[in-house]
Amino acid sequence: MAVSVNLGPRLQRVAAFVPEGSRLGDIGTDHAYLPIFLWENHKIIKAVAVDVHEGPYRSACSAIASRGLQPVIDVRYGDGLKPIQAGEVDTLTLAGMGGNTMLEIFAARPAVMSQVNELILQPQGAEGKVRLILLQEGWRMKREEYVAEEGRIYGVMHFSRREGYTLAELQCKMQKWLDQVGAVSDDSQLSECILTQWIWEWGPLALEDPGEELKVLILEQVQTFRRTILEMQKSSREKVQKRIQEYIMSIKVVEELVKCLFPSV
Repeated sequence: MAVSVNLGPRLQRVAAFVPEGSRLGDIGTDHAYLPIFLWENHKIIKAVAVDVHEGPYRSACSAIASRGLQPVIDVRYGDGLKPIQAGEVDTLTLAGMGGNTMLEIFAARPAVMSQVNELILQPQGAEGKVRLILLQEGWRMKREEYVAEEGRIYGVMHFSRREGYTLAELQCKMQKWLDQVGAVSDDSQLSECILTQWIWEWGPLALEDPGEELKVLILEQVQTFRRTILEMQKSSREKVQKRIQEYIMSIKVVEELVKCLFPSV
């Protein structure tokens, strides 16, 4: 079977994380290109493609119908997991939506989630919160990678019920970075708190094998801190001045982490 769709780097990475033989639920499917690609590459045995917006839903229906894939990819109109019944899918893909929205989708359908074994997520925002909450709920983090597309950096995460690292195991990995970076000021508790926050935000597994995309993301964050400080320095309010000091501390902590991750920078 010829592959009839081309995915960009972001969705290619999502597709690469989907286990073979999955019964897929693709939430926020848009044109349904991801499930089409996965079916044509023999990675899934069936799919339910869901979108809450009428335009993308109709586009997905058209894409599936034009390829005669209605028997294997069922397009449904609705919000999150609501159109899916418990046991219909064992793998979920959610890409290109906010991390908070993803967590709300999961929380709204516990019966469906109880039958899901794999989550492949590409959140845009609240990445650290997504990692922590899913790990606290008993999910394991199998892998995570960053990918560049059209000038932006995206993180893709794979959580599994059975394989990967538990929260406790990732916290042990994090200790290495806390030890290496150490205290960058007299307030060691604050510097450790800041570093812990950013380790979760960028991903403890991604830090294990840092690539160019992660370096770009971290250095962009440092520049964001600097621009924010310049804007805040226009105010003389005591509360603002305190926040400036916190941002300065964040820059010091992150720059020390960069030295550990990328010694040549």
